[in-house]
Amino acid sequence: MKEKIECPYCDGQAKLEREGKLLTYRKEQFTVVAHYYKCNKCSEEFTTTESDTITLLQVHNQYREKYGIPFIEEIVAIRDKYELSASKMSEVLGLGANGYSNYEKGEIPTQAIGNLISNADNPEVFNGMVDKARHCFTSETAFEKIKKRIQHIIERQHGVGYYQLALNQHSEPNSLTGYKKINKDKVANILIAYTINCISEYNDRLKLNKLLFYTDFANYKNTGYSITGLSYRAIQHGPVPTNYDNIFACFQNEGLITSNWVKENKGAAKEYFLTEKEYDSTLFSESEKSTIDAIINKFKNTRTWDLVDLSHKEKGWIDLKDERAVIDFQKYAFELQGI
Repeated sequence: MKEKIECPYCDGQAKLEREGKLLTYRKEQFTVVAHYYKCNKCSEEFTTTESDTITLLQVHNQYREKYGIPFIEEIVAIRDKYELSASKMSEVLGLGANGYSNYEKGEIPTQAIGNLISNADNPEVFNGMVDKARHCFTSETAFEKIKKRIQHIIERQHGVGYYQLALNQHSEPNSLTGYKKINKDKVANILIAYTINCISEYNDRLKLNKLLFYTDFANYKNTGYSITGLSYRAIQHGPVPTNYDNIFACFQNEGLITSNWVKENKGAAKEYFLTEKEYDSTLFSESEKSTIDAIINKFKNTRTWDLVDLSHKEKGWIDLKDERAVIDFQKYAFELQGI
């Protein structure tokens, strides 16, 4: 979101302002950081479609979290894993022809329908739903195809659950994950992008942890969502992913990044990371790619300890370092100083 735009009421410049506010949604009040512009010349205050969107999105995210209603990406992912069309998914769940499609586009389900969709994420539960909706399939072949797909998912489910728990402290979207479920491929490719584009001798574990933090918190500041779904803890040398050791171990084991040790002065050795993989930008939305590019451009030549010092200016770290607590995106991302 632009920090300054032209004022529509005069020839002045309007600056982006942020202010805590209570908004009512479905008869409940939620605390948000309202975004609006104020002109430095005529003092008019106004909003744009973009500023209204990020303000309202905060309400929707908190409502979804409070009542366990799946987020858009989850709703899409549930259908995708069963390889069904939105209309067929609607039929199986009894939501009408366009119901599921509307939820994928951003309409928020009721609590009851949210629970129904969440239950469908469990392949064993969904298997029973499909049995009851057998009449919705045009042929026995189509019915058997989805049954085989469900069985395949059940068989490989344990491994997926393991990496979600191993790479992150939180497995479900909430304000501590930037309202995203962890995406292993995105985490890996962000690390690959930074390892390729930043000065190699600075690409140690400490710097890459800070780059991940700034990536997710900057994206949340601009869009209301993180990118990776990771959560971050405030520790001595700044914010880090809660399970950062597992992240690096996992991607080293899979050959995505390689640890390299180099001797420095007085015989000490320093670890930094290399990669032979290519960055897959197709995994990311345009806004996510813009955030990643901004991080590269700003920090590619930054030394590790300079980045640590910068992270020590962040309010989330200052407030929570003594408790080593996890940093809340909704509370702290809009006050981000580093980028």
